Amino acid sequence: MAQQVCMPRLSQTMTQGRVVEWLKREGDAVKKGEPLVSIESDKAEMEVEAPQSGILRRVLVPAGEEANVDTPLAILAGAEENIEELLTGRPQAAGVTAPPTPREPAVPGVPAAPGRRQAISPVARRVARELGVEISQVAGTGAGGLVTEKDVRAFASQGMAAPVVEAPEDAQVIPLTGLRRRIAERVSLSRRTAADVTTVVDVDVSEVAALRKESGSSYTAYVAWAAAQALREFPILNASLVEERILVKRDIHIGVAVALDQGLLVPVIRFADRKDVEGISREIDEMAARARDGQLTPDDLTGSTFTVTNSGAFGSLLFTPIINQPEVAILGMGKVADTPVVRDGAIVVRKVMYLCLSYDHRVVDGAPAVQFLQAVKRRLEQPGILPP
Repeated sequence: MAQQVCMPRLSQTMTQGRVVEWLKREGDAVKKGEPLVSIESDKAEMEVEAPQSGILRRVLVPAGEEANVDTPLAILAGAEENIEELLTGRPQAAGVTAPPTPREPAVPGVPAAPGRRQAISPVARRVARELGVEISQVAGTGAGGLVTEKDVRAFASQGMAAPVVEAPEDAQVIPLTGLRRRIAERVSLSRRTAADVTTVVDVDVSEVAALRKESGSSYTAYVAWAAAQALREFPILNASLVEERILVKRDIHIGVAVALDQGLLVPVIRFADRKDVEGISREIDEMAARARDGQLTPDDLTGSTFTVTNSGAFGSLLFTPIINQPEVAILGMGKVADTPVVRDGAIVVRKVMYLCLSYDHRVVDGAPAVQFLQAVKRRLEQPGILPP
C-alpha cells in the first residue's frame, strides 16, 4: 500500500527538521526498518527508518531542504502502484503560504509588499534573530515566497565584508554540515549574545584522588556532583535568559560535554542533585558510550540547565569555556597535576586542578559566581562533605 514518509518529531520541542541525506534513491527497493533518510533537528542528527517495505517512488523534499514536522518527505509504494492521489492531495511544503493569484518570482533584496503576510520558515526566523536581521526586509525565494534560512544569511552577508577566497587545491575541503555546523551556530550565538566572564580557582583534589581508587568514578563525576550540590545554594547559575525574563530553574540537569571525532555532544544527567557520585559516574559512562556509538536520542541532548566540560582530559591546564546557550554558566575542568603547595608552613606536593567558570554577566554578578565556585571547591577539598 502506498504510504507517505513524513518529517518525524525527534523530540518534544522539535517543530521543524532538515533533510541531510537520502540514504536511498528514487526507484530503490526499501525494506521495513531499513535506514531511509538522515534528518537533522536543532539538537541532533538521526537516521529515520522506512515504515514499510516498498519502492522509494518519489522524494518530495530533497536533501538540504527544511520541512515542518508531519510534512510528507517521500512516497513508498509498489512498483506499479498508483501514487497520483498522494502527489496531488499532499499538504503544501513547510511554511508555504499559497498566493491567491500568480505573481512574479521574488527578487533577492526586495521585501514582501506592504500588507501581505510573509511566509517565513521557523529556522529562518531563528537565524534572523541570531544575526540581528529585520525579517520583513528579507525577500523569500522559496516556494510561494517562503523566506528560508539561506535567504536570511544572504541578506545578512550583504552588510558584511566579502570573505577571503582561498584556492581549495592546496587544502582539504570539509563541508560545514551536520554536527559541525550546529556547533558553529551555537558557539557563535553564545559569543554574540552573552556578556561572558571567566573566573578561575585552584582546587586540591588529593582527597578525591584517594576516593577514586575505591570508587572508580571519574574526576568529571565528582565535579558534576559538587556543581549540582552547589547549584542548590546558588540557583541563579541554574537559570536562562529568555527575552526580558530570567528563568531560574527548579530542577538541576547537568550537561556533560563528550568529545567525538566529528565534534562535541552534551548529553544530560537529569536531576543530578538527587544522585550520588557513583550514580552520576555510571550515567556519564553510559551516555559517553552511546554517544560514540551514535545511539543518543534528541531527548538525551535536551534540557540541560548547567554544563560541565573537561578539557583537562586532553592536557589543558585552564581555559575559558563557552556558555551553552540558553544557560547562563558553564564549568570547565583543567588537568589534575602534582603541584607544590604550602600546607601548615611546609611545602608539600598535592594533586591540584583548576576550575574555570564562565558566566553570563547579564544574569550573574561576580559575587555569587565566585561564591558558587568556592562552594564547589569546598566540596571537593573537604572529605567530610563528599558522599561515601
